[in-house]
Order: sequence, then structure tokens, then C-alpha cells
Amino acid sequence: MEIVGLKTGNVEVYEALFRLLYEPLCHYAYSILHNREDAEDMVQKTFCMLWEKRKTLDIHSSTKSYLYRMVHNGCLNKIRQTQIHFEHHEQIAYSTVSAENNVENTMTYKELRHRIEMAVAALPERCRQVFLLSRMQNLSYLEIAQEMNISHNTVETQMVKALKTLRIQLKEYLLFALSLFLNW
Repeated sequence: MEIVGLKTGNVEVYEALFRLLYEPLCHYAYSILHNREDAEDMVQKTFCMLWEKRKTLDIHSSTKSYLYRMVHNGCLNKIRQTQIHFEHHEQIAYSTVSAENNVENTMTYKELRHRIEMAVAALPERCRQVFLLSRMQNLSYLEIAQEMNISHNTVETQMVKALKTLRIQLKEYLLFALSLFLNW
């Protein structure tokens, strides 16, 4: 009887269903969504859809069961949409923070590189040569001693002096440099 009344556009049947099922459907939707406003919106949308699709309704169970199923499916879709929306915003936030960190790290890296070059350039001549041969050309202390025609102990002394000077001049960048090397 209800289905026939709905299909023919009988407003009294529709209003009777609304009065009878609105509150119970709201409670049901609330049990899924845990939000009173969202639950009421879902039930209102369900009743609007019911009225809009009244002529093409194909209900094989009771109208009450049909409405509960519509509310249930609507709530699950709402949860999925909310989750997708949240994940999307989370991804955007992560991308933004990541991009900001990359820009900041790149700028700090360039500044660090410049400071290292300046500190190395300020080393005494022999000390700088030993450091560059060791760190830039990856020569051993023995190879450096042979190339520069100095003793192995002199190479060690010059490297200790270079590293100590650089450590002092670059101490404010130490944590950043460590984080760069640890992330590689």
C-alpha cells in the first residue's frame, strides 16, 4: 500500500512515512556516524531521494527496511568520503611541509657548502692542500705524503689542524650536516 501510494505521488503516504520513521532513522544514522547533524542530514537526503525516485521504486521488502538500507548505505558512503577527504588533505599537508623542508634544506645545504668552501680557503696553504687531497681526491695519508714530499706524520698533523679549524668554524652547521649524512 505504501509503495503504491508513493509511486502515484501521494503526499499523505510520504508524510506518514516521514513522521513514522524520521526519528528512528536519525538514531540509526547517528549510531553509524556519531554526529547528530550528519545523521539528520543523511535521513533528510534519504527521504528526498525516496520522493525523487518514487516513480521508479522497485522495493521487494518493506518500505521501512528499504529506508533503513538506504540510510545505512548513505552513512557508509559518507564515512568513505570523509576518510578520502581526510587522506587527501593529509597528503597535501605532508607534501607542503615536505616541499618547505626541501627548500629550507636546499638553502641550508647551499649555505653550508659555501661556508665549508670559505673555511677551507681560509686554511693555511699546506693544511688546505693536505685536506683537499684527502677529502676531495680520496688519497691516503701515505699517498699525500709521497705527492707533497712530506712525512706521514706531517700529513696527520696537518689533517688534525684542518679538521679542528673546520669544526670550530662550522659548529653551528654540525647538526644539519649530520642530518644530511644520516639521511643518505
